Amino acid sequence: MIRLLKYPAVNAVCISLFTIFYSVIFLFVYKKISFESRANYENISSLWQMWCDFLFAGHQVFIAYALIFVTVIVVVLLILRPHEHDEYHTAILTNCLVTASVLTLIAIAIFFVLILFDPSEFLQKFTLFIVIHWISVVFANLTYVLMCRWR
Repeated sequence: MIRLLKYPAVNAVCISLFTIFYSVIFLFVYKKISFESRANYENISSLWQMWCDFLFAGHQVFIAYALIFVTVIVVVLLILRPHEHDEYHTAILTNCLVTASVLTLIAIAIFFVLILFDPSEFLQKFTLFIVIHWISVVFANLTYVLMCRWR
């Protein structure tokens, strides 16, 4: 695995595949889904209510567009680096991916607890999990690319 991380093209392909997958979900699939549990807001927090309203209004496309934009920046910066990464840069990438993995594991734990306490609004909770996961991966890669540019 570490040997594959030496090649910028591998990183660019992986981040692009994540972005394509989540973009299809956020831009096309969510248009077909109705959030029927929107009407029952009596026992939920205002933050959760804002998240549900945000999704019901179809604004998840803005998250998708923003992360597509950041992914394009990451891929362009990776392509502009034609040579392989040395061991130092591979270690930085590994640390960034470990950070993204830890954030994803924390998001899984929070998602699980949310579902245990209240199994309703599963789709909204799962969407929040996907957003946290996607943001952590994309911004970990952006951090890596910027750190490699400055050093």
